[in-house]
Amino acid sequence: MKLLKYILILSLVVLVTSCSKSPVTVYVNGKIYTLDNKNTIAEAMAVRDKKIIDIGRNDEIKSKYDTKDIVDLKGKTVIPGFIDLEGSIVEFGRNLNFINFINAKSIDDITKVITEKAKEKKEGSWIVGYAMNEVNFSDDDLLKLNKSILDNAAANYNVYILNLTGDMAWCNTKLLQTLQITNLTPDPKDGEIEKDAKGEMTGLLYDKAVNLIKEKSPELSKEDMFQSVQTASKELARYGITEVHDRTVNKESLQLFKQLIDSGKFYSKVYGVLSVGDETFEEYLQKGIEKNYKDQLTVRSVSVDYDGALNLQAAAMKDGYLKNSTNTFLYATAEEVETNLKKALDKNFQFCIKTVGDKAVNDNLNVIEKVLKEKSYKDPRITLEYIEFVQPNDLKRIGELKIIPSVRPDVTLNNIESINEYIPAGNIVNLGLWNSLLQNAGYLAAGSNFPYSNTISPVTLISMLVNRQPQDTLIKNIPGINQKLSVLDAVKAFTVYAAYAGFEEDIKGTLEKDKYADFVVLSDDIFTMNPKDIAKIKILRTVMNGKIVFEQQ
Repeated sequence: MKLLKYILILSLVVLVTSCSKSPVTVYVNGKIYTLDNKNTIAEAMAVRDKKIIDIGRNDEIKSKYDTKDIVDLKGKTVIPGFIDLEGSIVEFGRNLNFINFINAKSIDDITKVITEKAKEKKEGSWIVGYAMNEVNFSDDDLLKLNKSILDNAAANYNVYILNLTGDMAWCNTKLLQTLQITNLTPDPKDGEIEKDAKGEMTGLLYDKAVNLIKEKSPELSKEDMFQSVQTASKELARYGITEVHDRTVNKESLQLFKQLIDSGKFYSKVYGVLSVGDETFEEYLQKGIEKNYKDQLTVRSVSVDYDGALNLQAAAMKDGYLKNSTNTFLYATAEEVETNLKKALDKNFQFCIKTVGDKAVNDNLNVIEKVLKEKSYKDPRITLEYIEFVQPNDLKRIGELKIIPSVRPDVTLNNIESINEYIPAGNIVNLGLWNSLLQNAGYLAAGSNFPYSNTISPVTLISMLVNRQPQDTLIKNIPGINQKLSVLDAVKAFTVYAAYAGFEEDIKGTLEKDKYADFVVLSDDIFTMNPKDIAKIKILRTVMNGKIVFEQQ
């Protein structure tokens, strides 16, 4: 009897041990770039319970794990999942219900679509467009932008169109009347309701004035938003994106994310970045950071806009602009940055500051240096976002203060084409200093700013960082040619460096044992192909937490 009991116990131990070694999935015959400290290239990987449990040679992994769930990668390239350092998933989801004007080249392109859309809707309903890129328009068209054009296209509908960066809205008369925006409506702080020489509204709203529309737009139902954001997360997976640093989270969006995560219908991870001035930030200051909710949501960062876009002459530039502009105000003061920086760091929140111009970078380095001298904070990882211009003297300071620089390559390259219209020619040498930022800081993260961008694809953005050329055009004699990144560093900007920028380097960013199984399978070897062809790479499969969230059919 004792012998039988012993045999049963031994059998149970063997069974449990055997089960514990059986991964959910074994991937074999791949070229797996782990991006670990040794840049190890593996052939096989074992995944169980959302994480990598082993990685190495085919024969090693096959012999150690007895499982029927084996995926043959057929020699394809595997790299860590992409982390986009700037996006808005809820806005992206909402925009799936609206008209995307990213490819519009003229006013006629837009009015034709608006006119056709009006035929499908009831009078008095809303027609909303987004991602209109003014760079694509002729100067004559830009001068014509006025509410009257949209009135002619759809006079009896509430029409507004957001530009690519989301800081300008073009409206028709009907919408202004519906929202009771009149000639007497005061400009909001840090915003402008444009008026012509006669004091009449043109239908163009800038910066914070755009919120007069967005805050009163009819919201989609909760069910519609649930479905739209779920669809948005699926769309992100198509691009190989496994995590987004979402810079527009608030109480409502965080609740929506959790509902989707709880339902098992959310196909991305979110690193939530709260906003200075929003009540959600104040609430989180009281309850503290939230880490890794069900392996998909972390909230531990806060951001503030210090300046704005160069094409609106809202970037704070040391040498100013060639022409005077009414949009050279700052969105925050140094005092406001200092106050909120201290509040955030005291509660272990990361702090991010949008600093487009070289003066904005310098101003905020001064604030950061002052705060860090007054009190020692352990590993704050302060991030300067949207860096486009930086003075040479400030590059070294970024390294000394252990700042994480974050760039938007798409925006920078767009500005290169028109920069001479805005600032003195001598300043162009300080634009897009990607390699210098990397060498001084040791890290360089990057983001797309979707849905307000030309591209959401990390592969396309990596190509821009490597080739220093826009997506569809070729700029001859492009400035700062020595500021290109190596392919390895460009990929790390969306993996290794991005994970570090979110305090997550111990759980993601590389493909190593005990880290999350977040990875993408590529159609081509990004590290050995001709760099000029990188943008042609296709995403074949995206895996998040060990689960396939996209697979090319």
